[in-house]
Amino acid sequence: MSVVNFTILILIVYLVGLKFLSYFAHRISTASSEDYFLASRNIGLIALVGTTMASIFSTGTVVSSPSEFYRQGTGYFWVFFFAFMPVVYFFLATKMWRLGKSKGYITPGDMLGDFYKSKTVVFWCAAIGLLAILPYAVAQLVAIGKTFESLTDGRITYFWGVTVVSISIALYMYFGGARAVVWTDVVQGFIFAALLIIAGFMVVSWSGGWDPLIGNLMEKTAARTSFAGKIRWNYYELGLLPLSFSFLPYIWQRMYMARSASHVAKNLVAVPIIFIVLFFTTWVIGSSAHTLLPEGLTDADRVLGALFSEKAPYFGALLLVAAFAAGMSTVDSQMLSAGSLLTHDLGGIVRRSHRESSGVFIFGKWSTVILMALLYWWALTLQTASILNLIILGVSLTIIYIPCVFGMFYWKKATPAGAAWSMGGGLIVFCIKQFKIFGLDAYLPPPMGAITYGLLASIVFFVVVSLLTSNARIMHMQREYDEILGEVTPQPAD
Repeated sequence: MSVVNFTILILIVYLVGLKFLSYFAHRISTASSEDYFLASRNIGLIALVGTTMASIFSTGTVVSSPSEFYRQGTGYFWVFFFAFMPVVYFFLATKMWRLGKSKGYITPGDMLGDFYKSKTVVFWCAAIGLLAILPYAVAQLVAIGKTFESLTDGRITYFWGVTVVSISIALYMYFGGARAVVWTDVVQGFIFAALLIIAGFMVVSWSGGWDPLIGNLMEKTAARTSFAGKIRWNYYELGLLPLSFSFLPYIWQRMYMARSASHVAKNLVAVPIIFIVLFFTTWVIGSSAHTLLPEGLTDADRVLGALFSEKAPYFGALLLVAAFAAGMSTVDSQMLSAGSLLTHDLGGIVRRSHRESSGVFIFGKWSTVILMALLYWWALTLQTASILNLIILGVSLTIIYIPCVFGMFYWKKATPAGAAWSMGGGLIVFCIKQFKIFGLDAYLPPPMGAITYGLLASIVFFVVVSLLTSNARIMHMQREYDEILGEVTPQPAD
């Protein structure tokens, strides 16, 4: 059997298996937004760890990370900052779970909008979430398309790679919702983690062992093994990304899904351990390419395909499934989350009680499919785009949430106006710096970049406007939150 036919067969078997999972998820699902978007808040520990890791580890791990270690060497080591991502959530995660459980929150906008009693806050929260999700999600489709083409020597084109994954995700998201996403995430997470680690052992063996691999790397590519001269402001910018990553809407919503607060805490402990193991493996794969591909590559994003298409083409087909799994397990979570933002926030349907119409549920299902179609169209125009740059753009934006979220829990002088100005002003400043709008970025000089300016602007707007405005409208919410979180003793009713 040819490699291409083997690849197609493996993908068919894989997709049929996922379809069966989504079918069974559909059979036990209920027609409600809470079940469709959050699996009825009943996700156990193993499933929670699986879906969190599958949502975090995307094609950026399987495809882009080896490529960037090959391209940059130690210049890409900033990615290990993400192992500290759970530290941010240790201050917030169980609080978010308790509030979500008590108040029935589905989206970040539900929580922030309810606390600050502001539809403007809901709007900005949803806008930032969508703008963050979309470039990150389209990066997954681009990576899968490139990997399809590279591992099959162009016999399965970029177009067909993107098409197959888009249709597959749309189908099982529509029929299964969050429960299908979680179940398939666990399977897909195990598949890509196992195949990635096996690939790491294989490239070490092909390089003649660990010592020759490292020796060749140190000798022939010394510039990529040294940190000398590499510490620039850009790295401080990138070091902020773990903060913003924690607030991506689909990661935030994982905190709502858990069955208990203890599951949330244990999940946070597991994340950095798995992260370090998998990213160390991608460093090994990327570094081995300097030994195994002495002639180099013009497109570093194709390093995974180049390593395995010649030496182990059938295992390369399995790696294609790993990349496919990593991308699907991230995009499905992102699109489900984006659909919830459209349904509950931008659609003007902010949930206030446990009662809802079937129209809300149907709109939520179709919104995910429509978003997937738009994402597919966009991906077809990005064949030469940098996967890493798209991911960084998406992850960067949610850093703007930070002042409002921490202020909700830790600053009694926070006000609705301060929250609205913080998110709106922070987003505008970020976009001016990132996209050089009307030349106004000249007033935001280097070395600071869009991430730092966006965060600073959101902090300044939040603090200054809050100090200048009244928080009387939300004082009762502060007391209610304290009571739910057990931080004060509830007062008896008169």
